[in-house]
Amino acid sequence: MTTAPTPRIVLPADPLVEGATALRPWRDADLPELVQACRDPDIVRWTSVPAAYSEADARNYLRQRYDAAFAGLTAPFAIVDASDGRLLGSISLLRFAWTHARGEVGYWLASWARGQGHATRAVRLICAWGFRSLRLERIDLMAAVENPASQQVADRAGFTREAILRSYMHGTFERQDMVMFGLLRDELSAPEISG
Repeated sequence: MTTAPTPRIVLPADPLVEGATALRPWRDADLPELVQACRDPDIVRWTSVPAAYSEADARNYLRQRYDAAFAGLTAPFAIVDASDGRLLGSISLLRFAWTHARGEVGYWLASWARGQGHATRAVRLICAWGFRSLRLERIDLMAAVENPASQQVADRAGFTREAILRSYMHGTFERQDMVMFGLLRDELSAPEISG
């Protein structure tokens, strides 16, 4: 079997925008809002974000975003308000299997951004970009069984619920059963985007 070459990931110069939601590369200026967002107990519960999140943690997070993008390992974006640029969350395409044209989307949303459709729009935006720019054929999404809000984002973004993966991931505090969702290239109802 031939191994597919790892493509160079180049993030778009202009933000990807749908409605009130925009995706853009991370900036050092995001640091204060990143610290504030990641002190939310819900983000700590459902991700690997450490409890008592510090400025040093945020600097490390930003450094990892830059390094991973440069190395072509992930496609990390900040989710921001399209009108004023305020940080709303984080979203990335990651865990690529280039031979199979497959990746995974992962995200979190700050407490002040929830309930406004930002997560759904962000997932749709990054998936449309991944299918178009990275030539992916499938994108996976995993949500904790006990996190119905994240599962609803997957449903609204057009993903198909496929399986329960028992004790699949270790969150900050415990192992978590995950719901596996999948989205194929021809299943995405492409958002009206700019960028």
